[in-house]
Amino acid sequence: MAFLELDDVRKEFGDLVAVDDVSLSIEEGQFVTIVGPSGCGKSTILRSITGLETPTSGEIRLEGNDITDLPPYRRNIGLVFQDYALFPHKTVFENVAFGLKMRGASDEEQRERVEEMLRMVNLEGYEEKYPKECSGGEQQRIAVARAIAFDPDLVLMDEPLSNLDKNLRTSIRSELRRIQDETGVTTVYVTHNQNEALSLGDKLAVMNDGRLEQYEEPETVYREPQTRFVADFLGRSTELPGTFRRRNGDAIAELDGGVELVVGNDESLAEGDDVALFLRDEKLKLVDGTAPTANVIDGTIESVDYRGRDVNYYIHVPELDQTLQVSHIADNSTETFHELGDRVSMYVEPENVTCLPASTGRS
Repeated sequence: MAFLELDDVRKEFGDLVAVDDVSLSIEEGQFVTIVGPSGCGKSTILRSITGLETPTSGEIRLEGNDITDLPPYRRNIGLVFQDYALFPHKTVFENVAFGLKMRGASDEEQRERVEEMLRMVNLEGYEEKYPKECSGGEQQRIAVARAIAFDPDLVLMDEPLSNLDKNLRTSIRSELRRIQDETGVTTVYVTHNQNEALSLGDKLAVMNDGRLEQYEEPETVYREPQTRFVADFLGRSTELPGTFRRRNGDAIAELDGGVELVVGNDESLAEGDDVALFLRDEKLKLVDGTAPTANVIDGTIESVDYRGRDVNYYIHVPELDQTLQVSHIADNSTETFHELGDRVSMYVEPENVTCLPASTGRS
């Protein structure tokens, strides 16, 4: 039995289906990220778990108990919001102690637990400050301390880093993972940021238009996307139409202009099936020295984006009527970069070519 289960959860707002029969199974102690574009239903799922929304149908179970219709105050759940939701008129101590006080903890218990939480989030000595005296990153850490201070069964975080600048987001992201590792509290984290979703979670759920597209370990989702949306949403990919063939034991995708690529052998694909190929930029490599015998694509450099040691090449392939991007890192400071108009060859490993049925929306 999973620690937290969503069983065919559906939420409708009039004619709008915000969550479309989503099922999730989360183990105790896991850090699960839910990612997707705005309006995909991820925050509605979070609000349904907290009790702020009641599903139209389906069931939510926590430790085997049905909490679908349980009011929020009867769910032992910690929340971290996008806007922090700190009490501006209360000190940092009072903010962190709020959940403990509401549960009847003694003054001594509150003091010891708040001190412990502030040490954990590296904010010792902030007890008497007010939120307005703290930076955005400090306020976010105060919100996290408050969410876990009363020892919740579950912590839910809704876009908690979106109001921070890029460098601070990276720093706080590492802190969140460290805190979760130390406490072991089961955490569900909602974000639209793909990098956050991939780097934080033990499991990653990708949402689109109210539906769950894929739910697996982040590396598996990234390397083996099961739908066209997932392949395109996580990382930058170029989609190419093709026809599936089997030849001499290999699985082949025939593309426009006579270009052929060896792909992973998918038994669900049949000879002659229309397929959609996805090539990730970082998986394309410039051929250096002896060219491989397969999966080579020739093109002409039409744009160069120099970034010091790194350079992005935009390579036009006339047979495909496509421009592919290759991100290249120089092996040494004396390497000579290619220039506009140079004819080059690219190579991609068969296992790095995502090949899906052309009609695939969801797996």
